[in-house]
Amino acid sequence: MANIQLIATDLDGTFLADDKTFDHALFRTVLTQLKAQHIAFAIATGVHQTRINRIMAGFLNDGINFVSNNGARVVTGDGQVLYERAIPRATLAQIATLIANFEPKPDQGVVYSTDDTAYIPRAFANVVMDKHLKYFQHIVIFDDVADIAEPIFKVTMNWRDFDELQFYTAAKQALGHAVHVTETGTGAIDIVPAGVNKAVGLQVLADHLGIEMAHVAAFGDGGNDVEMLTHVGYPFIMPKTTLVGDFLPVVADNNHDGVSRTILQLLAKNDA
Repeated sequence: MANIQLIATDLDGTFLADDKTFDHALFRTVLTQLKAQHIAFAIATGVHQTRINRIMAGFLNDGINFVSNNGARVVTGDGQVLYERAIPRATLAQIATLIANFEPKPDQGVVYSTDDTAYIPRAFANVVMDKHLKYFQHIVIFDDVADIAEPIFKVTMNWRDFDELQFYTAAKQALGHAVHVTETGTGAIDIVPAGVNKAVGLQVLADHLGIEMAHVAAFGDGGNDVEMLTHVGYPFIMPKTTLVGDFLPVVADNNHDGVSRTILQLLAKNDA
């Protein structure tokens, strides 16, 4: 298994342990060896940049590339924005109508996301305010999506005890090809712009770096990783996932730094 030139990983359920931590010293070793072998590294996640920055604090000057918001935004390791795709205003209104008419309501909240701001419908303010304060720099309560002036990259709905795939089906029926609907692997549904997914974002990054997807390795665990995993040469899947396909196994699960340990194993073979 040789000639890997770019490695990308999902965060929640993949790179991060269930308590949202990771072994910093081990990851430092990974980055050092990646640099020595001139291999690029990317975070490819459904979350926004502010949350990524908090998770990866201490590593933000190490040239890590970012595919965020399920592919709606791509930023290079030196801060160059390669790609941004926002949900059109008219589509945001359709999404708001769908949520208003759907039962049961998302009892864990609804968030319209920029890269640093959570726009929260007033009806859900009491649900999501506290828990999102640690993920976003700013929280804004709104009454009508028409009042949102910033580009929205993603809308997220979350339920506690409900099969969210029922909303997935309803959203696909109501919105059709106007958006891309995906489950996150963490019990939520994300709606992003049409034609956007992690594979699209990773392709933009790979093209910029002059790397063919056949020389890319990716790690994932959820439905929003499927496109990425099926478009790279070396697709690694985490244990205990429901995804089915021709995927490669990791050496340990997310609670035992499976991604970092697998990368180190790959680098040993890449260098052989």
